[in-house]
Amino acid sequence: MFNITTILILVFSLLSMTACAIEPAQIVPEEYRAGQSHFHRVCASCHGRDAMGGKRAPTFLQEKFDIRNFSNGKIHRTIVNGSDSGAMPSQKRRVSEKEIREIIKYIRYIQSQAGVVS
Repeated sequence: MFNITTILILVFSLLSMTACAIEPAQIVPEEYRAGQSHFHRVCASCHGRDAMGGKRAPTFLQEKFDIRNFSNGKIHRTIVNGSDSGAMPSQKRRVSEKEIREIIKYIRYIQSQAGVVS
């Protein structure tokens, strides 16, 4: 069936994939955990742990992403279609509509905790 080399390659591949996963630093209330999980699975590799920003994408913890300046609908459209500038590709194949709603809920929660939204 499988030789030891094949098994070791598979094991190390799986370990390296999980080691690269970005884990959240914050513990959030239960109602935001699904969104946190989806955010860290889909968004954190660019937007950083807990939406703090990364090398490839900005933090959501700034006024320009406040709900008054960047609506929930705009976040939804950006996730589905990608950004207007083309910097962010569409994520519609990676998340469901329900997951998008949970991600938005999570983003708004962490913004409120950071004092970004009123």
